[in-house]
Amino acid sequence: MTHDRSIGLERPPIVALSVARIALSVRVKLLAAFLGITCLLVGLALFGLFALHQANQRTEVMARDQERIAFFSDTYGTISNLNGHVLALFVPQNSLDLAQRGGFFGTPTASIFHVATELERNLAIGARKFGQPGMPDEKAIARLRSDLRALEPALLELRRLSGAGELAAAANYGIQVFEPLQAMQREAYTIAQGIEKEMRDLATTTTQAYLTSRQNIIAAAFVAIGVALLLGYSISTALLWPIERIHAALSKLSRGTFDTRITVPNRDELGELASHVNQTSEKLGALYEQVELQKAQLSDWNAALETRVAKQIEEIERTNRLKRFLPPQVAAMIVGATDEADVLRTRKADITVLFADLRGFTAFAAAANPDQVVAALNSFHGTCGPLVEACGGTLERFLGDGLMVLFGAPVPLDDAAQRAVDLAQKMQVDVRQAMSLFKAGSAEHGLGLGIGVATGAATLGRIGFEGRQDYSAIGPAPNLAARLCEIAKDGQVLVSSATAWQVQSDMVPAGPFDLKGIGASVGAFELANTPEPQGALPM
Repeated sequence: MTHDRSIGLERPPIVALSVARIALSVRVKLLAAFLGITCLLVGLALFGLFALHQANQRTEVMARDQERIAFFSDTYGTISNLNGHVLALFVPQNSLDLAQRGGFFGTPTASIFHVATELERNLAIGARKFGQPGMPDEKAIARLRSDLRALEPALLELRRLSGAGELAAAANYGIQVFEPLQAMQREAYTIAQGIEKEMRDLATTTTQAYLTSRQNIIAAAFVAIGVALLLGYSISTALLWPIERIHAALSKLSRGTFDTRITVPNRDELGELASHVNQTSEKLGALYEQVELQKAQLSDWNAALETRVAKQIEEIERTNRLKRFLPPQVAAMIVGATDEADVLRTRKADITVLFADLRGFTAFAAAANPDQVVAALNSFHGTCGPLVEACGGTLERFLGDGLMVLFGAPVPLDDAAQRAVDLAQKMQVDVRQAMSLFKAGSAEHGLGLGIGVATGAATLGRIGFEGRQDYSAIGPAPNLAARLCEIAKDGQVLVSSATAWQVQSDMVPAGPFDLKGIGASVGAFELANTPEPQGALPM
């Protein structure tokens, strides 16, 4: 016996052997590896998102600090402006200066009051943005607003003295305002410098945090890639190594070496597959001896199969031949019969025959071009064919501008006469509608339809020659139906007396007629409720 050592494949690494010996299915192993790699990627992504979130938070804080710096810088500038106007009180002024400045509103005290109002408005805006409870600037903004409100009486007094023209007194009073404004100015400047220092420290921290996060992410990415490669290598080796051994064993089996055996460490589907390969090799060795006997049996089966195929081909040809002149349901019934010849044998039977013929076709064909003539005939037969099949009739043949339909042959029908009359009524309606589109030469060259129906005896059977046969009916009933069709006018359905007694339709007596080949005084009935002809058409 040739064992697996003859295959000549190297043993896989210990890690791959360890994975192979795990008693789990291949699907579970692959799923576990996929989930492990997915978790590594998700963890790496979450770590990156966390670092990005921290960076965004620091950026938001820096943006907020810039707004704070801008606010306190504006506050510092406004207070400086206010101090400048207060210092202007100490500059000597005269009435000419007042006139040139536009009166009271051009005086330093007016400017002081205007700038103080602007400062109060700015501090109120800053309080809403940066001075809410819990914010770092809450107390500083509150102190500035409190100091400004404490100066409001002094500012109002300055305005009163200036309005009274007591500029010297206003200048002396301004000394009381200057020192508090200087303190407010220093506080605003100090706060702005402190926030700027905090922002610089935060920028330095952010830069360092970015570098640290980048290093951590790169390290985590390398770790994730290493673990993913290790998992991928272990799983792939644990799967591919036994597959290669099984492939080598199967190659030997394909060359007729049925004593090959393999062993794999896998405790999964691949291990089972290796066991099956060994069993298959053993059974093939036993079955190989029976091949010659099976060849003989196969030869016999092939011969039987050829006979069966030939029989089925003959069956298909017979079905196609029957469908040329039988309704599908009748053809299917005949094909299902054990003996087609028994169904289509020559015999006599009472049947109902319908003849239909286009009226005015001769004149139409003489006046119309060939394409119109063919189109009219195709429309006529295309209209009548589905109606014949729907009524269960057997389309015996197309007669150029007419047709012949059998009811009760080759398969007997209990209501053959009624089916024929129903078909005649439907044909008069549908054919008249279809033929209304075809006129040529003049209005008189339109197309109508005459129908004759007769019930009686007929000889049934296949007529023709080898390679082409049709199922046909000859005898009194077909002759009478043909003669009635010849004398039927456009829109008229003439029914023999034998047919009339078997149907329940409105009829009126017609005739007697002197029919060629039939004799004189032949009675018939005309089917009522047929569409009125649009005009007399030549026969």
